[in-house]
Amino acid sequence: MKTKIIAKKMNTILSRIEYVINMSFDGATPSIKDIRQNLVSYLGVEPDRLVIKNIEQRYGSRELKINCYVYEKIEVLKQLEPVYVLKRNGLLNSEPA
Repeated sequence: MKTKIIAKKMNTILSRIEYVINMSFDGATPSIKDIRQNLVSYLGVEPDRLVIKNIEQRYGSRELKINCYVYEKIEVLKQLEPVYVLKRNGLLNSEPA
């Protein structure tokens, strides 16, 4: 997979860096788990601090447009992000009983 940062913005109020990333691939569309692993290694961040907000792909295209956030602290991430986003990113396995 080829990865390229299109935009990078520091959001000091929410203690995060907001990225827009273009990723091209060969073969089948990669899973969100594979995309996360690629982004973690490309950006050089801890996996617990990265959240993929959305992934856009045009029909038949081999390119993805990814919006993701890298938080400074895990506590801030868990306060700001909705439960469904945490589950989708594998950061929350089950809801508390």
